[in-house]
Amino acid sequence: MEELPQDLLTTLEITSSVTLMDLVLALVTSAVLNFALAWVYIRTHGGYSYSKSYVQSIVLVGLIVSLIMIVIGSEIARAFALVGAMSIVRFRTPVKDSRDLIFIFAAIAIGMAAGTGFHLYAAVFTVFLGALMLAFHALKFGDLDHRSYVLKLRIAPPDKDAVAALCRELCRHYAVVSISRVSDDAGLEEVVYEVELKPRVEYGDFIERLREKVNPQAINLLVGEGSVNV
Repeated sequence: MEELPQDLLTTLEITSSVTLMDLVLALVTSAVLNFALAWVYIRTHGGYSYSKSYVQSIVLVGLIVSLIMIVIGSEIARAFALVGAMSIVRFRTPVKDSRDLIFIFAAIAIGMAAGTGFHLYAAVFTVFLGALMLAFHALKFGDLDHRSYVLKLRIAPPDKDAVAALCRELCRHYAVVSISRVSDDAGLEEVVYEVELKPRVEYGDFIERLREKVNPQAINLLVGEGSVNV
């Protein structure tokens, strides 16, 4: 009797241990749980690095890993073959936020659990991680209470004393970072301060007081959300 080719034997081994229903269940579980993970990412994301393709990648990475785990099964040789094949792939897109990397690892973990039949474990992990991330977001866990800003003013040299007096009144701490001469005939200077406002002082009120007391030619306040020019 003629022996079957090795590739066909390997395929028969895989299909005999994993049914089509197992494959469908693994993919559906991975897709649903990673959709939930992506929703948590959208709800808790902050900053300017949001990417639609990244959100979709969370779901797709989980699906791919699920299929990989099914194909590998318990075969060490197949696992090493996969590592060799994946070593030629190079990802050039930098991860701007370490939190984004956590979500990718979570998607991989969910895909691995779904692909190896641990569906309940994958569901419990997704619920627990999602609840934890939503709690972090709601409680603003890790946020600093410091209200520090960088203030850049274009003022006449004599006005620096008035600015210092106002900073002593409204700030917990202030420091002059740099002073540079503006190249014009008005004799103005561009002064950069680092200020930390007192708890009940809003930066809008601080700017208004600056206008009343000094009236700088230009004010630039660097806050957490961006730069405010007034």
